[in-house]
Amino acid sequence: MAISADGYVADAEGGVGFLDPFNDIDYGYEDFAARLDAVILGRRTYDQTLGFGVPWPYAGKTGHIVTSTDLGDAPEGVNRWTGTLAEYAAAMADRLSWVVGGAKLQAAFLAEGLLDRLELFVMPVLLGRGVPLFPHDGAPVRLRLADQNAWPNGVVRLDYRKAA
Repeated sequence: MAISADGYVADAEGGVGFLDPFNDIDYGYEDFAARLDAVILGRRTYDQTLGFGVPWPYAGKTGHIVTSTDLGDAPEGVNRWTGTLAEYAAAMADRLSWVVGGAKLQAAFLAEGLLDRLELFVMPVLLGRGVPLFPHDGAPVRLRLADQNAWPNGVVRLDYRKAA
């Protein structure tokens, strides 16, 4: 997940335009995406992704959208998920699934202990306000830094695993 240096995944209006100046580098996304079996998104992230005016970026992957409302004319392979997050984790246990977002969905997976890995791409920009990475009000979750990378443009990748 990409975040600002002050911990926001989107600006105060929910936009992610702050990421645009950093789109000229792959950061390993293509290799990562090629390994994925499935993606899961919250409804707002799904709607925002469709609003970018580009083809569905996860074509060929099973897509699950966590929502109680109908998806309408969803892209091929995209379905509504109405089960619990624990049921999702159990159903996808033998497949590589990416919790794309949004922040509330990621926080819910984290709160239930269902995320194995948290990979953050910290962008060298301060937004001052916006949508926080984790609107988390539960118990602290300890993480272990497994790997990191830095690029000349200031982007830093932090690869965390749940601490034992």
